[in-house]
Amino acid sequence: MDNILKEIVAIIKEETENINKKIYGTTFLEILKEKILNRQDQIFLYNIQIQNSDIYLEENINIDEKKLFFKLSFFQNPKSLIKNKLNKNFLFIVLKELVRIDIFNQNNQKYINVSLKPFMGVTLSKGTICNLNFPKNSLIMQLESDDVDFDIEKKIDETI
Repeated sequence: MDNILKEIVAIIKEETENINKKIYGTTFLEILKEKILNRQDQIFLYNIQIQNSDIYLEENINIDEKKLFFKLSFFQNPKSLIKNKLNKNFLFIVLKELVRIDIFNQNNQKYINVSLKPFMGVTLSKGTICNLNFPKNSLIMQLESDDVDFDIEKKIDETI
């Protein structure tokens, strides 16, 4: 499991450095999701040593102004998180099993059901309310983004 964590973190670091520094928020996470999924052949899931318990591996990733919190979770038994309110922008990628997410629609006060197959993901914005349903033996990758406000405009006029 530690090897998979190292492989994915290396991919995240490399791809984050290649994304324009002016892009942040859910747009940044959506671009990163596509780049991770395009490199899925480099994530070797057949090396997983399955244990008889849930596994949670976490790592903080700081690259330039980006502060990311990465979590890799294995659930031996089914697990549900009900009415979970996200306090950060959130990238969610399924690596093993079929995961169901119910996203609350503020406009009509109903839930939208989304099923994610392995190597599918979804980006959710801060403040989203959702139900997460993890089946037995699911492997999940979560990435939270702490957006740092920085000014991208030039402060000094360089005209002659």
